[in-house]
Amino acid sequence: VSPRSAATAAYPRFGGLRGDNGTAQLGLDFQRMLRLNGTLFVAARDHIYAFDLRQDKGTLYPERHLTWETQDRENCAMRGRRQDECHNYIRVLVPRDAETLLACGTNAFSPLCRTYQVSSLAQQGDEVSGQARCPFDAKQSIVALFVDGSLYSATVADFQASDAVIYRSLSPGQAPLRTLKYSSRWLQEPHFVQVLPYGPYVYFFFREVAVELSALGKVLVARVARVCRNDHGGSPRVLERRWTSFLKVRLQCSVPGDTVFYFDVLEAVTPPQTLHGRPAVLALFGTQPNRQEHGDVGIIPGSAVCAFYLADVERSFEGPFAEPRGATWTSVPEDRVPQPRPGSCAGMGPAAGVVTSGDFPDETLVFAKEHPLLHGAVSPAGGRPLFTHTGTRLTQLAVDTGVGPRGNQTVLFLGAEDGRLLKVLAAAQHPEAMQPPGGTAAPGDTRELGDSKDSSAKTLLLEEISLYDPGRCRSPRGARVPSRVLGLELHLPGRELIVAFAGCLLRLPLSRCSRHGSCRRSCLAARDPYCVWLPSRGCIPFSEDLPSGFQQDMEGSLGISGTCQGEVGEHGGHWEWVRHPGPGAEATVPVAVLVGCVLGAFALGALATGLVATCCQRPAVPKAPPEPPCSPRTSAQPPVPRLYPALPPQGGAGALRDCPEPEPPALPPARAPRDREPRRGHSAALGPAEPPGPGPPGRAAR
Repeated sequence: VSPRSAATAAYPRFGGLRGDNGTAQLGLDFQRMLRLNGTLFVAARDHIYAFDLRQDKGTLYPERHLTWETQDRENCAMRGRRQDECHNYIRVLVPRDAETLLACGTNAFSPLCRTYQVSSLAQQGDEVSGQARCPFDAKQSIVALFVDGSLYSATVADFQASDAVIYRSLSPGQAPLRTLKYSSRWLQEPHFVQVLPYGPYVYFFFREVAVELSALGKVLVARVARVCRNDHGGSPRVLERRWTSFLKVRLQCSVPGDTVFYFDVLEAVTPPQTLHGRPAVLALFGTQPNRQEHGDVGIIPGSAVCAFYLADVERSFEGPFAEPRGATWTSVPEDRVPQPRPGSCAGMGPAAGVVTSGDFPDETLVFAKEHPLLHGAVSPAGGRPLFTHTGTRLTQLAVDTGVGPRGNQTVLFLGAEDGRLLKVLAAAQHPEAMQPPGGTAAPGDTRELGDSKDSSAKTLLLEEISLYDPGRCRSPRGARVPSRVLGLELHLPGRELIVAFAGCLLRLPLSRCSRHGSCRRSCLAARDPYCVWLPSRGCIPFSEDLPSGFQQDMEGSLGISGTCQGEVGEHGGHWEWVRHPGPGAEATVPVAVLVGCVLGAFALGALATGLVATCCQRPAVPKAPPEPPCSPRTSAQPPVPRLYPALPPQGGAGALRDCPEPEPPALPPARAPRDREPRRGHSAALGPAEPPGPGPPGRAAR
């Protein structure tokens, strides 16, 4: 069994119904996932599946399903589409009320919508057109949500995908409302990511080609747009059946420094979370794609997670408007902005005196039509990302807040293009105190994210798990990156995470404490908030009903690292990350023992040296008579500095010698030989000549 197979074999998965030849041939083709209490609804090609998550965690198979196939394949083929594209890809699956679901499918490039009962998946009522509620092509983006009984959707409204639209429909007693048609100032090639209500507004998160940066080419930027829930369109003269409150502003997620590094490609946005007691959303960003290469490959593949307080998002819509001036976009002076302020909700705030949106002055409506973009950007909480990752593009994000015995930990689950899942422990302190992370620590390492005065604030990569197995997850036809994680859904009552690929679903536990076995050191050093050490039971998942006496070291204050000697991960495979002690992390030696060893070694060395010197002492040699002094040099003959020791005299100890006369400096040789030979004409001299300059000494005569 390969390591990758061993890594994923333990987790239940679903790739299609037993006996379904169509799915067996074409693959599952996952599209959408929705969890309602303990039931998980999965929309795919031609099917909707309902899973009971309260069943045995060792299985993943739907308790009921429905089949919705298209009846329009002939017209689809006539439009020049391939036969395997002419299916019904169910792209919308949203709860309409407590008892019904709205499902919309591409229906072979002729979108339709149906209503189904939650309990039985039986159809209720008639079909309605899916135009502007569902894309024509499964590759096009769509977000949808029911608010106040109306369906808010954002997608493309035509077959050519040239008419991007934010649309409100199915409103009782109200006409549909939409964005301005074919206006690059309103929407330009958007890719919608999330829709959520907050206060009197509905917010749409998306990425699009920046109209204000058109001089730089096709540059993608992240946006958040909002519309008022009580918007009923403009007057018959201006913006009739169009949004009067549509505004958008840039979302900024960047690493500050001398050169700011931006993550502009919005990939995922969570539903509202409580972050430090305030409502916020966490968003996943990527780097710009390289459009000269294939698909969405980034020039520098990298991703970042930024948090945005919803109060900051709301406040950003009160900033100055933007307009083009020549080749650049600048802010509009406040004295040129009409009153009531464009983009306001009728009957609220600056427009408190306006009864309905159709009563706004024409001047306000014309300005709103021409100035949907606001100047500036929404900055993230703390001014920097919570987490950064390079080398691989991350695609999906799920967040679990309030983790651990104290409920003060936040864990990020991040899906990647290569089929990996990253489990990250986010900083626990207030993000305003954070400093630039400059990257993220590897498994087992920590990186300071807080101020230097707060050493307890860290971001830690807890696990990095390879989940995609091509042998057990059939890739649908046309899937560009079959290993790409397309969906993450947390099921907190079951303490599990559902991971979706194009060809299969995977059921993964939030905690994998059993991999630490009975090793206390490994369990505590992992710093996993889902795991605790209980002496009587070992490393186990935390639960509220545990007896007292369990241990957990979330701050690393105990200084525990490494694993028990000889311990091996119980599952094996490259995904089973186990900490190993680095250099210098083995058992230490007491200082007193080290000092004693040093003194003992010194005493033994001195004794041995004395014995060797005594045994090898030579007899004394008679002292030679002193040599006659040489005649003193004149001032014109300065002494030559001696760079190397002089050679011993030739002819014995008492041989007479004459002081040689100084030689003129010799030219440097063509090559430097290893040993110099005596100069010609001086070979018979009793005393050798001095070397002419720096170089190795001559060979001594024996």
